[in-house]
Amino acid sequence: AAAGSPAPLVSDEPRLDLVVFTVIVDDLVFPDGTTSMGVLGGGGPQTAFGFRTHFGNFSVGIAAGVGPDFPEQCADWLDTNGVDTEGLALVLDADTTESEESTSTEKEKGGVALVLDTDKQEKEKKGVSWEGGGASASSFRRRGETLDDDDSKRYLPTPRAWQITEHDGARTQVWRTRPSPGLYAMLRPPFSTLPAKYKNAKAFHVGVHPERPDLDLLLALRNSRGGEILISVEPFTSALNPVSNELLTQLCSVCDVFSPNELEAVSLVGSGNPVELCERLAAFGAKIVCLRRGELGAVVLDTRISPNETWSVPAYLRDSETSDVTGCGNAFCGAFLASLLHGEGVAAAACWGSAAASVMAENAGVPTVPAGDAQTRNEVQKRCEALLVKTKRIK
Repeated sequence: AAAGSPAPLVSDEPRLDLVVFTVIVDDLVFPDGTTSMGVLGGGGPQTAFGFRTHFGNFSVGIAAGVGPDFPEQCADWLDTNGVDTEGLALVLDADTTESEESTSTEKEKGGVALVLDTDKQEKEKKGVSWEGGGASASSFRRRGETLDDDDSKRYLPTPRAWQITEHDGARTQVWRTRPSPGLYAMLRPPFSTLPAKYKNAKAFHVGVHPERPDLDLLLALRNSRGGEILISVEPFTSALNPVSNELLTQLCSVCDVFSPNELEAVSLVGSGNPVELCERLAAFGAKIVCLRRGELGAVVLDTRISPNETWSVPAYLRDSETSDVTGCGNAFCGAFLASLLHGEGVAAAACWGSAAASVMAENAGVPTVPAGDAQTRNEVQKRCEALLVKTKRIK
């Protein structure tokens, strides 16, 4: 491993097939003004749903910080969908710690790993400047113990946000939870806080801000188990400012699958047709580029084989049944990864992704019928097969 990186983890501990990150409780606002409150979201659950729709019946765990107020119905949804929740942790609010604790960089207390903020300047930053940089801000404690009222106040609340969708499909997220270093640490917990079976996972899917990707986390994941893993990276927003070639190379090179939507790709490498966008991102080191295009489907480039292959996959459209497009990209990425782990090629994987995304779109929030239910899996497989016959190799 590179200097300063963790030693490769090789263990006889059980291995999850996939670990996903981030839980946010969404309060949805639709174009007609109607709302749906307290919906499980954040990218991690939707990715897990897509992953679990594959008939491979793969295992998935979710790593995220949640508060003592984490809604019971959200925990029930994760359990019903077969998502391992050992990676959910309570996160100590740095503002409530005693002065002697706040000067510690790392300590063990009652089996709880503490990773506390010692950078006062970091605390003074505002809003999104913490994206990808708040991992040192909080202490993590495994859930499961009953907390009294006083103890509960020592922990940050579950991340919560408005998700406002416009008529053209554009979506705006507005935080309801107070922004802080701890909040952003909750979205992508440090590698050191993950349970052993999470560190040993076969694959990881991470959502990142392209201007501030959490490279420390990504590099730690890359070095786990000697690098014998699959890493998928999905930008969760477009870059508003230019991203340097050096940073984009680091981001694309650390992952196996890079999956932006078309607007996000343009923000990184400039305007172009879908094939050009994929090729430019591959030039920065991405092995597989999966360009998600909404109702236009997806274009996927595989550079692992020679000659390289580029495929165009349509979307599965049933407009009359579209309810909410929030999380469709995440579901796509989850099903795409499951197909790759099953040994299928990128064309079939993209068909699985489109099929899972179409099921997500027909629900307001995460689907109520579990991903592992035979009804769901049969429907996703049927849609995947319908898309596969329409899939074309374009280069």
